[in-house]
Amino acid sequence: MKEPFIVTEEDLQGVAQKVVDTLAASYSTSAKVLFLEGDLGAGKTTFTKELADVLGITKEDVHSPTFILKKEYKGQHSFFKKLIHVDAYRFDDPQEVEVLKLTEDLKQHDTLMVIEWPSKLGGRIGEDMTIAFSVVDDTTREVVINYVYSHIGHQTQAVVSDNTQKEVTEKSYEVTEQSHNTMSSYFRT
Repeated sequence: MKEPFIVTEEDLQGVAQKVVDTLAASYSTSAKVLFLEGDLGAGKTTFTKELADVLGITKEDVHSPTFILKKEYKGQHSFFKKLIHVDAYRFDDPQEVEVLKLTEDLKQHDTLMVIEWPSKLGGRIGEDMTIAFSVVDDTTREVVINYVYSHIGHQTQAVVSDNTQKEVTEKSYEVTEQSHNTMSSYFRT
């Protein structure tokens, strides 16, 4: 399901809170992966700073890891204890996923992995959610959230027994569905 919004920079804190709440509500034993798409200057790193703030990380400490490719931050959130910020813009080869040990990072259930320029990964990592940013004008962006239920459901099915698989998967979908139906409550009024 896709959900579009027109937002200003001040609205991004609400969007970030919504994203964290939604991802934390879906059960999984692996890291949550958020893909951020958009042109240079569209707001991907600005949004990541807002995510960091929601996780209890000083947002002024968050910078795009364009040249170092990956940066890790310790969070204070009740669910997400670590934020991994990846900027794949300079990936020359999808094999860099292995060099940066991203597949190892995926094993940490209390981690939120944010990946800018995910097309450079060559499909080596699946996402739980994708957010696309488009510039409307100097202060306004269109933000489209794509909830990737099949990936969330797949993670859930991999960690539960046959007897509870359907129940847990349906619960993950239900919580996610409820949370994105209340998006407007995350925006300032």
